[in-house]
Amino acid sequence: MSGNRVTFGLKNVHVAPFTVSNGVIAYDTPFPMPGGVELSLEPRGDMVEFYADDMLYYSASNNQGYDGTFSVANIPEKFAVEVLGEEKGSADNVLIEKANAKPKSFALLFEFDGDQKATRHVLYNCTANRPTVSSSTKTGSVEPNANELTFVSSPRETDKAVKTKTTANTTTAVYDAWYDSVYEPNADTTPPTVTVSPTDESTTVAVTTTIVWTFSEAIREADVSGANFFLNDASGTEVSGALSVNADQTEVTFTPDSDLAAATDYTAIATKNVKDLAGNSLEQNSVTNFTTA
Repeated sequence: MSGNRVTFGLKNVHVAPFTVSNGVIAYDTPFPMPGGVELSLEPRGDMVEFYADDMLYYSASNNQGYDGTFSVANIPEKFAVEVLGEEKGSADNVLIEKANAKPKSFALLFEFDGDQKATRHVLYNCTANRPTVSSSTKTGSVEPNANELTFVSSPRETDKAVKTKTTANTTTAVYDAWYDSVYEPNADTTPPTVTVSPTDESTTVAVTTTIVWTFSEAIREADVSGANFFLNDASGTEVSGALSVNADQTEVTFTPDSDLAAATDYTAIATKNVKDLAGNSLEQNSVTNFTTA
């Protein structure tokens, strides 16, 4: 398939905030920014030039990313809270902009249409300024007002990646899943594995035992919750207790609030919703059965 001869339009703008832990970037699931009007990117970084022997002896580009301007019909509330750091009152549901707000970095996903196929893009490391706020009185005709958001797209620290885009030969699987998660070149696609203590079908397990899930690689700390890790007794009743995760996020421990019942069957479960830092899920629920002494 040949590539586009021309590009035009703007649509499917998405944002994926991210965090950095132990030198690893973890992107959230992209969410849409509807109402995109215009997006422009100006390269950042001057050309390095060195003169010798009365001539240009050496030159090299200095890629520091882009200065971006994005016009949008309206700034979504989700973006204002999760990226710009505005606070939403729990009682009155109003948004509060504070001088000490801590904005969050994000990836920006979008696409330009073309005469053959829309080209999809990712800017990996963006920080946004507060948007312009303006409006004007109505006249004989109503002209909607767009919000203008300025941002800087920088190389990310981990691998200096700035931007990527699809081509005419991008696989269908990658192209169709572009907005499901932030695309990573040479990404880790291996699902994590887990071992459990006590082991499956163990008997005479101490009533004071804790349940420990040990993963083959770091998992997302946000996935360590009662929805994904729990212990049930033989009747299916969930045992109350506390979850903790170690510093390198490879080991999750469940500590019951009190001793388990003696001579009783239990089932420890870690669901397949648990993901590694690359977003790979467990292939199936981890189910471990054991019997106390």
